Amino acid sequence: MNLLVTDRAYAGRGIGARLLAYAAELARERGVGLLRVDCYRGDDRALVRFYEGCGFTATDPFTVERPGREPWPGQVLARRLI
Repeated sequence: MNLLVTDRAYAGRGIGARLLAYAAELARERGVGLLRVDCYRGDDRALVRFYEGCGFTATDPFTVERPGREPWPGQVLARRLI
């Protein structure tokens, strides 16, 4: 498992898409045929749509229960590599 995170201060500059392309390149080099990510699913689902725009398909929604706080809705997405 590897972790890629971007800083919201740089939103809109294509950094996230470039990191995903790099992750796909590394995965192919290592013979990995499936990339999976998870993200925040709430509000307007903008982050889910971002990943879908990068070739991912939403698979499993999930919820993280947080005592004393609102639950955190998440989404797992997957992308097959050729």
